[in-house]
Amino acid sequence: MKFKTGNIVFFNWGGFYSSLIERHNKKEYGQKGYTHIGIITKIKKNEVQIHEALSRGFVKSWYPKSFLEDKKKEGKVEIKEINKTLKLVEENADQYLGNSYAWKDIISIIISSIFGFRLLRLTGADKLICSEAVARILYDASNKKINFAEEYDKPYDLITPMDIYYSEQFDA
Repeated sequence: MKFKTGNIVFFNWGGFYSSLIERHNKKEYGQKGYTHIGIITKIKKNEVQIHEALSRGFVKSWYPKSFLEDKKKEGKVEIKEINKTLKLVEENADQYLGNSYAWKDIISIIISSIFGFRLLRLTGADKLICSEAVARILYDASNKKINFAEEYDKPYDLITPMDIYYSEQFDA
């Protein structure tokens, strides 16, 4: 597997919140799909740095390449490449480091999915969910050419991993 800065890593982890996101995915996309997402920002010989929003906030994590390759074989990880020029990916990602996790946004997505309406943006960029963070980083690193909020006509706070997975912006 070839790793490249700017590649998007889709994860399918277990757990309570993942199961809620899977329900949303099933309703929106007809499948459980991916429940977490990050962006590759640096590559070393045996490791890959991924910026991601976790329960403890927006962080950069190091993953062994072998771990990601094994999880890919198990169907729990997929890596996609954006076909647009990205600049200063790590620097654009670093601007969000330390931002809190946006629990309200997760709840908003679930409520929207259950009741069929969209809530207004709740947290903005000060608090992030994983897919919102990746969407914002790609927007910044692409000089505003990658815009998931415009593509899906919803605020960044409500962008999900599967929105990004199915985006037409991977093929353009």
